[in-house]
Amino acid sequence: MSTSRGVLFGLVLVFCLLFSELESRSLDWLDIGRRPVQEGDVRLEEGKGPSEGRVEVFHDGSWGTVCDDNWGMEEARVVCAQLGFRGALSAEAGGKFPAGSGSIWLDDLECKGSENSLSSCTFKGWGVTDCSHAEDAGVLCDIGEPPNNTQTQYPALNISKSYSMDHSIELSDQMGELFDSGTGCDVTLTFAYPADDSLELQTQEGQGPDENINEEKICVHSLVLSLFPKMVISNSSNDIKIGSNCQHYVRDFVRYLYTRKITVTSGSMQCLHQLASGFGTERLVEDIGRLFVPLLPEDSSFRTQVALFKYAGRAGDNQLRENVLRYLGWNMEPLVSSAQWKNAPQALVKGLLVRSDLVVPDEAWLLGALDAWMLEQGETLKPEHQAALLGHLRFPMMTPEKLHELPFTSRLYSSHKDLFQNVILLGFQFHALDFSTLTRHMDNQSEQLQPRIYTASPWSVSFNITKSYGTCNIYNRNGDCYKSLSTPVPLSSSYSSRNLPWTAEIFQSENEQGCNDYNSNDCKYFSGRLLINVHLGEHEGKFKFSNQLLMTCGENYVFHVQEFKNNEASFTKNSMAIPIPCPDDLTYRFVVRPQYT
Repeated sequence: MSTSRGVLFGLVLVFCLLFSELESRSLDWLDIGRRPVQEGDVRLEEGKGPSEGRVEVFHDGSWGTVCDDNWGMEEARVVCAQLGFRGALSAEAGGKFPAGSGSIWLDDLECKGSENSLSSCTFKGWGVTDCSHAEDAGVLCDIGEPPNNTQTQYPALNISKSYSMDHSIELSDQMGELFDSGTGCDVTLTFAYPADDSLELQTQEGQGPDENINEEKICVHSLVLSLFPKMVISNSSNDIKIGSNCQHYVRDFVRYLYTRKITVTSGSMQCLHQLASGFGTERLVEDIGRLFVPLLPEDSSFRTQVALFKYAGRAGDNQLRENVLRYLGWNMEPLVSSAQWKNAPQALVKGLLVRSDLVVPDEAWLLGALDAWMLEQGETLKPEHQAALLGHLRFPMMTPEKLHELPFTSRLYSSHKDLFQNVILLGFQFHALDFSTLTRHMDNQSEQLQPRIYTASPWSVSFNITKSYGTCNIYNRNGDCYKSLSTPVPLSSSYSSRNLPWTAEIFQSENEQGCNDYNSNDCKYFSGRLLINVHLGEHEGKFKFSNQLLMTCGENYVFHVQEFKNNEASFTKNSMAIPIPCPDDLTYRFVVRPQYT
């Protein structure tokens, strides 16, 4: 029998086995009733009928709401289609329907309108949000009823009305049974495990020697593998090399190809991510990539984070790369102080320098950190690469005094004199000219004129909330809960000694003051305000403020950054849905951050 006829025979056998089983269960649905709620399901709440309401999505065993940031008709169409409606009539912002409670699962959604489910769209990450429940999104769906003028005394049957019946959960179970049975296989996957290979994140730099290799053969169906075009199956036997620490998880992963179900643990996380990248199972790659985020604060040496950045590059996982860069950017000071900084790869340094959410004392400090890193690289870093990295520093964000000192204080000045003179000139122009005048002839330097998150005095103030717990409420403005700070008028064309007074305050809402156990699941954390007390006068319209709240462990590691909205940041435990790695030493830092317009 030829190879093609053999493959065809195998496919026919697979379908016969599968559908004979389906036939035997063809009336089971009459007894099942409504299927159980599944991960990613959506529902509408608090509407006048089943086709409208507040959108909620099911994740990690509980229902949560969706923030209305970036909420539009594309997202509404996905929700309505997922629920089986003909289409969407409108996308509703917060306030149209009563606010929800509990978790806010999705924020900054970007849907194309053709996705099968809302959770398939791009979003920040499960539970990563800066919204409150006042911003819960809603929809009005099109129920597809015929117009009134088509009604007669004896209405005709509406043959265009459709009903969605989803029995896919049964198919998943049956496909799992098919894999377990090993019946009708036509492809063998041979996984080779080098005995000395280690998949520890800190040593994930290469493969071990090829000696003492163990092997495992798994029989699969080419029809299933054809759903993953990235995994090219050349013949009936295919060899795949994977680290020895992954041996325990390979069979579970191959079964996932059939069922789309898998349990991920901290121990299996990287192995499954590596396998998912190799087979091209994009949804699993994205979801596991998000699971790495809670692990990042656990390694104060930064070895894990740097290794994860390198691994994300090799795996081609841009989401994981972004998550690692964001965490490292929030923690630049401890990173620069660690042993990992001097050996950080150039791609990592560049990836950090281009970010506006970098948390650093000020831009001059960042120049010093880059200077120290370049000194460690020595002659291996070419002068043109040095210049390219220096070009990402935001010299206009330095004060005139520090700009004036650069020729005398920077070790790099003598070897990049022309570059420094140009950026120093740009910095002085920024302080001397109105922002609109300065940007009139600028094309590609807008990044230079955007501040990062600067924590040096006088731009921030902090509260250690665990030490003051029980004394902070909206009526009690003592020294632990209420602080004042004063920042200069933002610099562009100011040359003014005038300061702007700010009030930073943490408080509990009135109905939460009976909560005495900080670690209790019933307790909510706090809300915060950062208020300006004066009008900007002559400077009105020249800039706005994108103020930030940093949540840190003590004064060291930042694990969450949230933007203020209307001068307030609400960070209740339920709405944030993020793990708190240091419940006994939690600090909130308020940061004033001007934005030039």
